[in-house]
Amino acid sequence: MNTATRFGAALGTAMPGRRQILLPLALAPVAGWAVWAAGSADAPSHPAGPFHLPLDETTAIWRDLGTVRFGGLAGNPQFPTKVSALDGRPVTVRGFMVPLTDGASHNRFILSANPLGCPACENPGPATMMHVHTAIALPATREPLTLTGTLRLRPQEGLFYRLVRAEQRWA
Repeated sequence: MNTATRFGAALGTAMPGRRQILLPLALAPVAGWAVWAAGSADAPSHPAGPFHLPLDETTAIWRDLGTVRFGGLAGNPQFPTKVSALDGRPVTVRGFMVPLTDGASHNRFILSANPLGCPACENPGPATMMHVHTAIALPATREPLTLTGTLRLRPQEGLFYRLVRAEQRWA
């Protein structure tokens, strides 16, 4: 009699064997793949692809900024020419506020191409977020914001981009 059987007998129940536990765990990825391959009518998706907001003049910049990749021995970001040309230039961008602190309004926050937690959106990464500094604090919101400011490439601070002297633009 093995230890599991003896322990189960002491409790008055039979302990499941190793196969009874490991077999369902081994089949879980196969079942998950089958569900993914079959698709679902109510699976979330966006017509704009991996981005939550539709493609327009205020969201097109995210597609360019998202092309930055890590490279080199140190793993530094490699900015394409189109992105490098934006450094120090005024830009208009629309995205979602991610507050850095608690509070009703913020003048420093992260602007993300996609809302956090959207299952159909591209996973957030440093190329799809920018650190924003505004002169006037903006109220916290879950709705998309359109901001105008000067874009700075800041690879040494974690995120690749910073939007300085940002102001909210109303549609």
